[in-house]
Amino acid sequence: RANPLQTVGPCKVLKIRDYLKHTVLDLATGAVTPTDLPESNVLYYELENNAWFAVRPSGNEPKIKFYFGVNENSLKNAMSKIDEMKACVQELVK
Repeated sequence: RANPLQTVGPCKVLKIRDYLKHTVLDLATGAVTPTDLPESNVLYYELENNAWFAVRPSGNEPKIKFYFGVNENSLKNAMSKIDEMKACVQELVK
C-alpha cells in the first residue's frame, strides 16, 4: 500500500482498488473515489488491455495469494502474458 505498483509485467496499472481503505485510485488523474464493497485486506490492480492482478493474505495460512486475469485473442497469448506478470511479481517478493 505504501508503494503502489505502476506496472505488473508488461501491463501498465490504471487503477488500484484498496478494499481495506474502501478506495479506488486512478493513477492517470490521481482521483480517489470510494468503493462500497466489503472491507477485506485485498489490493486489486486494474491493468491496461482488460487485465487485472490482485493480492491478499491467506485467511488461515502464513502466505500471500496472487491472482491474475488477462483478455487475449488466444490461449497462447494469454498464458504468455500471465507468465510475464507472474515473473514480475516473483521478483518483487524475493
